[in-house]
Amino acid sequence: MSFSPGHIKGAIVTMRANRWRSLLTMFGIIVGVASVIVIIGISQGVKRDITNQVNSYSKNVITVSSRAASVSSFGFSTVPAVSTLTNQDVKALAHLKGIRASVPLYLLSGVATGDRSYPSGVVIATNQNLPLVLNQSLAYGAFFNDQNSNGFSAVLGNNAARALFKGSIPLGYSFTWGGQQFVVDGVLNKFNVTPFSNNTIYNDAIFIPDIVASQFNHGSSSVFQILVKAKSSAQLPSLAKQISLTLLRTHSGQHNFSVLLPSQIASNSTGILGLLTELTIGIAVISLFVGGVGIMNVMLVSVTERMHEIGIRKAVGASNRQILMQFLIESTTVSVAGGLIGIILALLVDVGLRDTTNLSPVISWQVVLISALISIMIGIVFGSVPAFRASKKEPIDALRND
Repeated sequence: MSFSPGHIKGAIVTMRANRWRSLLTMFGIIVGVASVIVIIGISQGVKRDITNQVNSYSKNVITVSSRAASVSSFGFSTVPAVSTLTNQDVKALAHLKGIRASVPLYLLSGVATGDRSYPSGVVIATNQNLPLVLNQSLAYGAFFNDQNSNGFSAVLGNNAARALFKGSIPLGYSFTWGGQQFVVDGVLNKFNVTPFSNNTIYNDAIFIPDIVASQFNHGSSSVFQILVKAKSSAQLPSLAKQISLTLLRTHSGQHNFSVLLPSQIASNSTGILGLLTELTIGIAVISLFVGGVGIMNVMLVSVTERMHEIGIRKAVGASNRQILMQFLIESTTVSVAGGLIGIILALLVDVGLRDTTNLSPVISWQVVLISALISIMIGIVFGSVPAFRASKKEPIDALRND
């Protein structure tokens, strides 16, 4: 089939003559196309942020967790559970080749009290290598080290510092936790937070030396997680295998632990997001389908209203193919116009989200192109029935309709 520029011109004239009806017909297409582009853009932007965060805070870091723990998207569980990791595991992993630093994490409970009470804070016992492993600097002071870790010193997350003390820089201030007094040696810079990431636990945390942790909970505190930083990214796969083999030996062959590479953490982070994105896209596709049905219904009405016009055109020599193309191009023009408006709307929403929120959607030309092609296909598929019906009308029957 072929068409002339006159077909498109005629379709535009028809749309202008019925502006509001055409706009309402396009509505489903506009919403569907805009939704698909915006949702995919937000999803890609969030995935990029999560990947950047993993690369920033967990570069060359292997996360070892207990299978009993509920691991979050950043690899850290926010729900304490009975851990299967022990101090023996920490010592065994510390001697592996290719390790730059390792960090045990003990999760402790209790209410800290400084200038005010801080019941919602998380107390994490660890060692001096935490800033190195997480690639995080301190806003004030210094992290405890081998020289001062025998004392009751502490480092605060950014939120914990503000929650415990009224002063802006609490260096040298003291607080009470577990019946002991701790002195603040430093305050960490704020960890950047991205959607679907639970690294906010570090901003809310109070960090104390792991050597002190043995004095609490009757010395029965278990290692909740171990972070192992490799010397280079090339060593990550082989080091992960060494860690798994070592833990299998220390756990008597029981695989009650998990060893996650940075890429796996990123994959876990975006898994739920991917499902939500697919669900939303599914809803947008339904909107496109409804828009297509709307186009078909309106074109059927248009065919009925213009039956006399069809009869006249056939009487002066128009073929079935020409009538078919006329109405098919009209439906496609309506759908494409809706798709273009949807693309423009999506771009405006993208600008609005960037200006008013922390989201940075990534809109790719491939998604825009696919959306435009989908709108064309909807016009062709759903406009074919009315167009076929118009083309099959006999001239004499069509002229009887006035």
